[in-house]
Amino acid sequence: MDLVLFESKIKYDTWFKFILILPVLLFVILGVLFFLDTRGQEIFPDQSAEESGQAWAIMLAAGFLMLAIFWLVLPKSIAVIPEGIVLRFRAFSWKIPFETISSVQPVSGIFVFWGHSWITSFSHQIEIIRRGRLKIRICPDNRRQFLEQAQIALSDWKRTHTAWKAPGYL
Repeated sequence: MDLVLFESKIKYDTWFKFILILPVLLFVILGVLFFLDTRGQEIFPDQSAEESGQAWAIMLAAGFLMLAIFWLVLPKSIAVIPEGIVLRFRAFSWKIPFETISSVQPVSGIFVFWGHSWITSFSHQIEIIRRGRLKIRICPDNRRQFLEQAQIALSDWKRTHTAWKAPGYL
């Protein structure tokens, strides 16, 4: 287990939560409507009860599948450790070593070219720029403190590791 220097939860703005929940609600509502159709409500008159029975099961399964995917792929926290930065998801963690990081900086905007993007807030974005690899954009809840701690840890790492070289390295 790594020593955690600083950890921050991920900031999820209201607009982002709405975008996530909208398709799930749509599948659930359609599933309920198809279920009511199987019970003789005649909501979808062109559908047989058997077809509506299949449709409600598929719609509810699709809603639960979307929830499971969101649960797996959306980050839960971001941490600074002495060797790098760790993105923590529900089922796994992704360690980004300082030897691949050239800088950590605040950014804004929603477009990321050549990078991994978990933009869940307009106002809390940071960008981890890596040498020879894709950038990473993420939104720590406490952006200012996270940036301070990440930049201090990155400069300490650069100072103590003689194998690290200027930006042409890697």
